[in-house]
Amino acid sequence: MSEISMYEAQKKKLQGLCDEHDLVYRFIKDRYPITLTIKPVQGMDAQMSMLENVEEVGYRSPDASMTWIFEDGVLETKVTGGTFTISKTLRTKIETVLVKMIAYWQQYFFRDVMEKNSLRPGVMPVIDEDEADDSEASHLPEGAEPLEQYEDDGEIPGDEKLGKDDPDVQEATRIVRGENKATTSLLQRRMNIGYAKAARLLDALEELGVIGPYNGSDSREVLPSDEPDDEEGGED
Repeated sequence: MSEISMYEAQKKKLQGLCDEHDLVYRFIKDRYPITLTIKPVQGMDAQMSMLENVEEVGYRSPDASMTWIFEDGVLETKVTGGTFTISKTLRTKIETVLVKMIAYWQQYFFRDVMEKNSLRPGVMPVIDEDEADDSEASHLPEGAEPLEQYEDDGEIPGDEKLGKDDPDVQEATRIVRGENKATTSLLQRRMNIGYAKAARLLDALEELGVIGPYNGSDSREVLPSDEPDDEEGGED
């Protein structure tokens, strides 16, 4: 099944849950943060049904609503317009369906944008390490290390060692010396490459003595060049 098909399947599940409990919903996915709002079905019959089953489903003011807000990878809820209570079981079911809907929609959205080349050149989001909050490191799971600091015992298939004659290494050297700083985000922006390639280039520059070792949240130090400028191979 495609991402959009799986999204539509979860959407039908959500509609079924709402119909079963006299609710209506609005899922807003075309802006950030993504939100889901549920409200009681309006009308006398629906209100009478809710009152008859208040011990099972909880009480909801006619104008009340509950909204789930998906932001920074976290679901938060808020209630507006009065009292709105639902059972723990129903809430769990709704949130389970909602998380899947968001995941499938994001996958479909990203693939569709990339396949149609909908982004203008140079606007692909890139994490700027220089502007990242240092406090983020404190949110790492216990025992985890920043990506640049992680060392794998094995070798990645096809991940050949980059040497000083590699064109990308030479370009990266030119960039870090010109900017007098060395970060993955700088190489990503200037060379239009992904994080993994940028990290490999920094490792190669460290081995070649162009930059210093990993320095936490700060930029790596750009080391002085010990090669004479334009003396080798000169024709004058």
